[in-house]
Amino acid sequence: MVTSRLRIVMAENKIRSISELYRRLDKSDLYISRQTLQRISQDEGLNKMNFDTILKLMKFFNCSLTDLFEINWDTV
Repeated sequence: MVTSRLRIVMAENKIRSISELYRRLDKSDLYISRQTLQRISQDEGLNKMNFDTILKLMKFFNCSLTDLFEINWDTV
């Protein structure tokens, strides 16, 4: 099972809302829809997420995959 850590990473970077993250991503030319960001933050559809979206978040936060997602290998 994969669990999103997006809200934690946002808090560590002093980003208070999905709307604020959306605006900052857009300013960085890293477009991800608000709907997609909301789904990620609520652990919805993580098993079908676009790899490009993951790469954009990793680039924006300058982090690794394990910073953004917690993976329980026993339930994968």
